[in-house]
Amino acid sequence: MTAKIINKNLMGRDIFFSDGAYQNLVTGLGNAAMDKDEHTRIQFASIRSNYESLAMQYIRDGVVKRLCKEPADKALKSPIVINGDDGDKGLKELTRLGFFTAVRKAGSWARLFGGAIIVTLYEGDGTEDLSKPATPKNKVIGYRVYSPSRIMLTEDCLDANPNSELFGKVAMWQIQLRSGNMLNVHGSRVNVFKGVEVPDTLDNEIEAYVFGASLVDMANAGITKLPGAFGAISNMLQENGLSVFGLNGLSGMLAMKDGVQKVRERMSLVKIGMSTMRAVFQDKDDTFEMKSHSMGDVPESIKMLMAYCSALTGIPVSILFGNMVSGLSSTNDGDIRQYNDLVEQWRQDCLYEPMVNMITDFFRRNMGKTGIIDFQFGEVSQSTTLEKADLRDKNGNFCKNMFDMGVM
Repeated sequence: MTAKIINKNLMGRDIFFSDGAYQNLVTGLGNAAMDKDEHTRIQFASIRSNYESLAMQYIRDGVVKRLCKEPADKALKSPIVINGDDGDKGLKELTRLGFFTAVRKAGSWARLFGGAIIVTLYEGDGTEDLSKPATPKNKVIGYRVYSPSRIMLTEDCLDANPNSELFGKVAMWQIQLRSGNMLNVHGSRVNVFKGVEVPDTLDNEIEAYVFGASLVDMANAGITKLPGAFGAISNMLQENGLSVFGLNGLSGMLAMKDGVQKVRERMSLVKIGMSTMRAVFQDKDDTFEMKSHSMGDVPESIKMLMAYCSALTGIPVSILFGNMVSGLSSTNDGDIRQYNDLVEQWRQDCLYEPMVNMITDFFRRNMGKTGIIDFQFGEVSQSTTLEKADLRDKNGNFCKNMFDMGVM
């Protein structure tokens, strides 16, 4: 459809404009649809994370740090139990070498960046020797953690030999050091801690295939709205109670000599009267009122936003934001159990396999043991003294009842 828009210029002549798109926009005809529900779609783009932006969120946003670091710390809060480790000698040596510190860091970065790697260091290693597998006699002497931002990955890095132990995995890792130099590390020295699993339809990017997706990226739809929401509330609270003065003949007063000063003195007298007598002194035609915002819907809006962030992260609101429930009969036990279950499942999916590989490697080289060395995680939550005493009392009563019945 073509529209002719007529306008008069300065000489009185008619000017014709032919603009079909303009009329379509005004009348709603054509393809100028404005319905968001009908025309809002997911934009398919690269799933590669902005690692620098995520790192800045981690150090500046307490919610992001809590989301990434606290589950990793809680997962290893209690010591693990290594099968066949007499006297916990291996556990103590692993602690001395910084094994658990490295695992906590790798777990935190896996949640933040979508993945991380731990490079095992051996005796006799030099900078140029990491591109080759370590000899079986070399003992483990330490661990280094690297985030995906330091790693250069290409399709050529993957091992394409079906007979290789590293088939389908990265055969040679290229790590950028702080100095800017590239360090080549053989795949046998590296263990990967993966983030959120990416469907195979989207793992065409090498980073998504090797590592996974960032949990923070998935939750940013709600997390990034929190600072703006709380900032708006702060501004509303600061502006609440705004005083509005209406002075009769204000323009004339300002035109007089020292008019500005007279207006200030008059406003000051009004404020002094409010502070001393809770009264306002003004002329007949003057006006004075207090403007305030309505805060009725603000608490509910914030609760909805916090619940949205909780749904995105899977962590209960009371745990993620420290918003403890209140009431005479209300407890937080349900949220604590849900959070503990989340941590237990996450550490099993993310931490268990690479930890078994590194513990087995350590015990074979440093302790002279063969075979796969398994372990059990410690308890996520620890019972209080009162809870332990109550449990012993119940067990004692149970044994007494069984004895009285003649069963035991």
